[in-house]
Amino acid sequence: VAAETKAKGRKALAIATDTTDKDSIKNLAAKTIEEFGKIDILVNNAGQGTSIPFLSITEEQWDYIINVNLKGYFLCTQVLGGYMFKAKSGRIINISSTMGSYPLPFLTHYAASKGGINAMTKCLAQEWANRGITVNAIAPSYFETDLNKDSMANEDISQLIMSKTPLKRWGKVEDLVGLVVFLASDASSYMTGSVIPLDGGWSAG
Repeated sequence: VAAETKAKGRKALAIATDTTDKDSIKNLAAKTIEEFGKIDILVNNAGQGTSIPFLSITEEQWDYIINVNLKGYFLCTQVLGGYMFKAKSGRIINISSTMGSYPLPFLTHYAASKGGINAMTKCLAQEWANRGITVNAIAPSYFETDLNKDSMANEDISQLIMSKTPLKRWGKVEDLVGLVVFLASDASSYMTGSVIPLDGGWSAG
């Protein structure tokens, strides 16, 4: 992505970062400030998930999902959002999931992490509203990503997903881009604390 952006004559910086490690995030912040002078948009998008029966979830598996999906968002927002707090301006966009509000069986750990993201979004939207910072979340359903390739290849799972999706297709990355750009722009300046479904109609049923 950085290479494509640079090819268009624009500035871009790619930094490998462990979003579950605060020092790694601080390094990301420092290099971003050095290159661009400020941090005004944060999109929290790291995520992992697996389908496991509740009684089979190990403590290690639970911790891993919560650390990546929820703790990572907390740490990134605390470090990077701190710059926005001082500047009294910013946009924070959390990528959540339909599972945060409409969970399915065998996804307790994943759904819990996404529900936590939704709650964090609403809490922080209220807390930081007077700092000129908006905080919103997007809740996608099943998209064509590497994370979902096994589900896409499984006919039974795919049929279940399609049965809950009125538009009868998997989401594409292109479906997500416009909403992220909108939430990052001034066009969304009166919008904060929202968890927006992007799910082909899943949440309408």
